[in-house]
Amino acid sequence: MAPTATARTNTKWSTEFDTARRQKLFQNPPKDHTAYPSLAAAIEPHIHSFNAILDKNGLIDHALRDIGTKVFLDGDPAPPSKGQEDDRPPRNRLSVRMRDVFIDKSTLPASNKHVTTRREILPAECRERHCTYRGKLRVRMEFKVNNGNWKEMVRELGNVPIMLRSNRCHLETMTPAKLVENKEESEELGGYFVVNGIEKPIRMLVVSRRNYPMGIIRPSFVNRGSTYTRYGIQIRSVRPDQTSQTNVLHYLNDGNVTFRFSWRKNEFLVPIMMILKALVETNDRQIFESLVGPAGSKGLEGKQFVIDRVELLLRTYKAYGIHSRVKTRAYLGGKFKVVLGVPEDMTDEDAGMEFLRKIVLPHLNNPSAVEAQDVEKYRMLLFMTRKLYALVEGECAVDNPDAVQNQEILLPGFL
Repeated sequence: MAPTATARTNTKWSTEFDTARRQKLFQNPPKDHTAYPSLAAAIEPHIHSFNAILDKNGLIDHALRDIGTKVFLDGDPAPPSKGQEDDRPPRNRLSVRMRDVFIDKSTLPASNKHVTTRREILPAECRERHCTYRGKLRVRMEFKVNNGNWKEMVRELGNVPIMLRSNRCHLETMTPAKLVENKEESEELGGYFVVNGIEKPIRMLVVSRRNYPMGIIRPSFVNRGSTYTRYGIQIRSVRPDQTSQTNVLHYLNDGNVTFRFSWRKNEFLVPIMMILKALVETNDRQIFESLVGPAGSKGLEGKQFVIDRVELLLRTYKAYGIHSRVKTRAYLGGKFKVVLGVPEDMTDEDAGMEFLRKIVLPHLNNPSAVEAQDVEKYRMLLFMTRKLYALVEGECAVDNPDAVQNQEILLPGFL
């Protein structure tokens, strides 16, 4: 007589307590899948956010493309003194880039020769031993000296905690019955970490809405300088690898607008006109008409408030004596070359382009169309400036950062 097929676990539940049914499931865990799919679905966003780190074309791949190739030079960077000939040999260039990043599953170290059959480390063992459920972080790097060939090497960069039930966890595909065999709960949902034997979840964080310019009024803005006011436009620009860069436009009481950003825990302020001139080849008339409107347009006579401030904005920038896009980029590159950590032999203009790529509205970056991305950033900054003037004049309502529409959730894997 042929054996009967095992019945699939029923996942439909009523509004009753179903005490007897839950007791049977506890005594005889299912061998196919969980009986509580709704609970598993509640944890899936946490697990998927961790899996997205190492997925194909995932967060790590985007991050490696953004990092690119790092260049290091040897020798003395200081130029020779006046009157002395520069007889130093040319400086060697060491180029380094990362190709792949791996996170291994939790296993015993190679130095442990006593266990030969089963070398996996399970979360239950980490809880009992008060250790961290983690895997090795390895990276495949390539390097070359000057114009030589690329050479490859693999290096370990330490250990990374592994989220339970993720694609780097041994429990990922285990059924409830298999989980019980491995000293886990039959309905282990995952979504948390085991650190020093303690279960530690990362709660979802509420952050500002991405890629949206918010008009805000903050009294603390006044403390940034004698001419600063409480008006500002803030945007949280998110890159493809989910890292963010916050850009803020400040309104000064003399009508000027300043661009503020933070880089490596330091704050910097740049005139907005300098950013606009560095993005596209433009002139004062085009900027004036973009902010106010072309001459003879309807309603121009009612914009005297904005006209006066834009005129002052353009006149104040004349003091820098920088007009073309090339010269403006070179000026920015010379000021921020050390801050950005670019190679010492990079030209000031290229350093300025790197500044615009990394700092100014990075969510609009498009490597395949650099000119188009600069035009989009230029238009976005013009829109933010117009919104700032409208906010000061009272024509635009203040955005409430506590409103749900202006917030989003930062998941554990992205954090």
